[in-house]
Order: sequence, then structure tokens, then C-alpha cells
Amino acid sequence: MNLQIRILTTLLALLGCALPASAQTGKFTPHSVDLFEVLPVQDGGRIKPVSTFADFTLLRLSGRKSVTRGDDAKTHLRSTEWLMEQAFFPELAVDEPVFLVSDAAALDAIGLAHVDKKKRDRYTFRELEPGLNALFAKANEYSHIEPKERNSVQTQIVNLAEAVQIYDSLSGHLDLALVPAPQPEPKDAEWLTPEEVALRLTAPMFRDKLTEGQKQVAAGFSALQQRRDDPGAFENQLAAVSGQSIAMAQARGEYGKIPLERFYYRGQFLFYGQIVFILAFLFMAFSWMAPKAKLPYRGAALFATAGTALVITAIVIRCIIRNRPPVSTLYETVLFITGVSTLVALVAERITRQRLALSAAAVLGMVGVFIANGYESLDKKDTMPSLVAVLDTNFWLATHVTAITVGYSAGMLAAVLGSFYLIAKAFGFRRDQRTFYSGLGRMVYGVLCFGVIFSTVGTILGGIWANDSWGRFWGWDPKENGALLIVLSQLVILHARMGGYLKEHGVCAAAAAGGMVVAFSWFGVNLLGVGLHSYGFTSGIHNALWTYYGVQGGIVLLGTYGWWRERLRAAIKAEARGEMPSHSSGGTRDGGAAGGATI
Repeated sequence: MNLQIRILTTLLALLGCALPASAQTGKFTPHSVDLFEVLPVQDGGRIKPVSTFADFTLLRLSGRKSVTRGDDAKTHLRSTEWLMEQAFFPELAVDEPVFLVSDAAALDAIGLAHVDKKKRDRYTFRELEPGLNALFAKANEYSHIEPKERNSVQTQIVNLAEAVQIYDSLSGHLDLALVPAPQPEPKDAEWLTPEEVALRLTAPMFRDKLTEGQKQVAAGFSALQQRRDDPGAFENQLAAVSGQSIAMAQARGEYGKIPLERFYYRGQFLFYGQIVFILAFLFMAFSWMAPKAKLPYRGAALFATAGTALVITAIVIRCIIRNRPPVSTLYETVLFITGVSTLVALVAERITRQRLALSAAAVLGMVGVFIANGYESLDKKDTMPSLVAVLDTNFWLATHVTAITVGYSAGMLAAVLGSFYLIAKAFGFRRDQRTFYSGLGRMVYGVLCFGVIFSTVGTILGGIWANDSWGRFWGWDPKENGALLIVLSQLVILHARMGGYLKEHGVCAAAAAGGMVVAFSWFGVNLLGVGLHSYGFTSGIHNALWTYYGVQGGIVLLGTYGWWRERLRAAIKAEARGEMPSHSSGGTRDGGAAGGATI
């Protein structure tokens, strides 16, 4: 298995080398940038390529992973090029707009002018410099306020001050843990920055603990500053120190997945996944407008399949990089739910061929990848972090977390299919095609049955894990209650159907409403900020959740209106024929014919 991983890593690294190289900026050769990108660095409790550190550092400062040159707005620097310029040419970096200010009111609060700027714009360090004293004074004052109690301006000021501190820590030197620990030390041993090595060399009690390899690597990085004005000499020096650093990391078994991680982020699987899912959605829309045309349907199937393949590829690569099951963070639940739900929808479409499941795949894929990309942009943190202690177990991540996430996937897929049913009924789409609605109703029922199994098993396994970690099976924690809500809501729907209280239309309406239960259990409980499971990302999702609740609630109300309208029409027809509508509890299968008391 390790041999297969090494082979796959090597092949993907070769593919990564085939990706477009960085443009010559005049300060660094493209090869220098490539060498710098794959340097191993210890950050956030794990070893990663410098390119990943640069990506998320610039994302934290600027809200994106590239920056325009101060003297040429058409020239974009990749994050690694920006980091190199920040370290070796700080006098140039001060004129690059890297600080995102979402609302100019934050600058008004510190008395900084912003003439000829938009309300939401990016600023250079030189532009912010006159207001730095006021910025840090305000940030220090607001830092004592609980984050949830700060207003938007206070939050921006605190975040901007933190961004300036990060910027300053990288200006003019490599304040990165680039010097590997020596071989005898354990895997989690602390790496050092070149400056830390230089300081330890001045103290006899620390000097003897440094190896010759560490001294050479640190000296090699320090020598880069002396060669910054000669791109060729800089490249040669970087190649030499890079070889030493990588050799030390390889000896510790900590370099093997660095090229693969660089390939993953440069491959932009989710970016292209979002594009192809949008194309699938557009082709599906054309397919509904021209039902007899084969090309739109085939195009939608092709693009939805390609999008699903890109998401699954991203999940697999992340599993290899992290040596973890597919779901270990809240971010990864988004990827996994998107991949599972679109895959199940494609299988359902292959069986039914009614275009409905394919439509669901396009919608879920488009929305799911959009959420994943938005999550990364809002959180601005490495999406492959070290896990908190309670999550650091592959067995429970592979069983409980995977099972419960599959349950989430099924719940969301059932909600989308149920919403299609309600919308179609409300607008009279294919009103006379009974098989169309019965087939869709069966799909919703089948997905709910599939989901309740995984939701129940996952919840029980979660209790066993809680007992193993915390000494109690159940503690009424918000996340535990959310999982229980999903199980109960799905069981209620299925039992109501078995008891005749809900028919086809009612099951679809309940499944659509169940999407709100899943969304609340998935993200909503994290907003409470309490409980042993409150380690998930919450920033920026409050409005998105309430928007979803509003849209989904509107669809359920629309479906209720469609059901009431069908009953009214049936009653009018029965009265015209001189018949009395029945009020028995049986009704018709879909609850829409005359006399049914069920929905």
C-alpha cells in the first residue's frame, strides 16, 4: 500500500510540474519559485509545502490567493511569489495591495483617509502605515470584547491589526520553521526557523543540541538574502539549500506527500468542479425546455459525472495526504456530502432515467462545491489542519463520522427531490403524467430509507465513541441532539407513510422540510458555541442558514398550496358530476384527488 501511495504521489508530482509555471517577475526565475513552493515547512502542527502556507496566509490578508503588482495591475503574483517578495524585497512589497478592508468605516474609525477607494477595497502597507498606531490602539481595546459581541467595524479593526502583524512577521526575513528536526527526534518534534538556529548558535547550552545538518540548512537560507539581486545565483543557492532541507525531511519520513499537496492545490479540482456543475445545471435546464432533444440531456449527464469525479478525486487525494478517512473536519463534510449525494443521484438517474435525479445531482453539486469554496474563503485557514485530540482517531472517523455524514447526504438529496416534486405540482408541470410523480415519490421514499439507516447507525456509533472518550454515552450536547433530530424526523416521515397519515405528496413535503433539520444539525448547532462538539467553523454562515430556511420553507408552503389547489379542483369536478367528496382517511395515493384527508 505504501508503494502504491509513493507511485501515485510521484505521478501526480510529475503532472504538477507540467502545470503552467510562474511568469518571470524580474526578481525570481520561474524555477526559483517552483523550488520555493515545494520546500517543507512546519506550520499549524503539520508539515506542508511552503505553497500551502503562502496560499492561506495571503488568503487571510487579501481574501484571495494572488496579488497584483503595485506598479502593474495586470500582473498577478501567485501567493508563493508574493511571499518570496515579502521576504527578500520588502521595499517592493509595501506597494502591493494585500490588505482587504470590507468596509471603509473601519478606516474612518482610526482616522485614515481613503480617497479614490471603494467601500470594499484592498490597501497597501504604505497606505495603511499612517494609521497603524490608531489601528493597534483600537484593536487592543476591542480585543477585550467577546468576538460574538463585537460589531462589524470592531471585528474588521481587530482582523486588520492581526493581518498587519502577520505581514510584519514575514517582512524582510524567513520567519518560517524551515529547518527540520534531526532524525532521532519523534515525528511531532519542533522544526526551527533560520533565525532560531542563529540565536541558538550564540548560546552554548543550545549550540551543542544543533546538528551539522541544521546549521548548514539555516546558513543556506540566510545566504539567500545576500544573493537576492542576482536571480541566477539566488536560484543556485535555493536549489542547494532546498536539496539539503528535503533530504533531512525525507530521512524523517516527512516529505513524501509534499509534492502531492502542491499538486492538489494547483490542480484546483473544486474550482473546475464548480464550473462543470454549473454547465451541468445549464444543460439540464435546456433539457427540460427541449425534452425530445438528446444532446442537452447527454451534456448534463457528462458534466454532472465529471463534476462528481472531480469532487471524489479531491476527497481521495486529501485522504492520501492526511492519511485520514474522508471526513475529519466540518469542511470535509461539505465535500463528502456533495460527492455522496451527487453519486447517489447519478445512480438513481441511471435506474429511472426521468431527468429528475440528474437535475438533483447538478443542483447539489453546484451548491455543494460553491459552499466548499465559500467556506475556504470565509474561514481563511488551512483546510487540512491537525485534529483536536478527541478527533485524532481514524477508527471513529471512518465509522461514526462517515456514517452520520452519509445520513446528512441522504437527507439533503431527499430534500432536493421532494422540493422538485412540490414545485412541479404547484406549477402544474406534467399534471396528467401520474407515472412521473409516482416515480419521483418512490425516489424520495427510497432515499429516506437509505438515509435513516446511516443516520441511526452513525448516531449510535457516536454515543459509543462519546462513552469511550468522555465516559458517557449521551449528554444532550447540541450536536448529539441535532443527530437525534435527523433520525427522529426521518423515522416520523416513514412511520407516517406506513400508517397512511402521509401519502406521496405529504412524504415529499416532509422530506423537503427535513432538509432544514439536516442543515440545522449540520451547521446550525455550531452557531450556539456550546457543547463538546463546538469546534466547527461558524463565521459567516448565520445569514446563509436563514436564507436556506426561508427558501426551503417557501417551497414547502408552495407545495401545500399546490396540494390544496388540486383538492379544490377535484372537489369542483366531483360537485359538477353530482358526487359528494369523500372525507375518509384513505384518500388517493398522492393526497391530491377528491376526498383524501391525508396529504
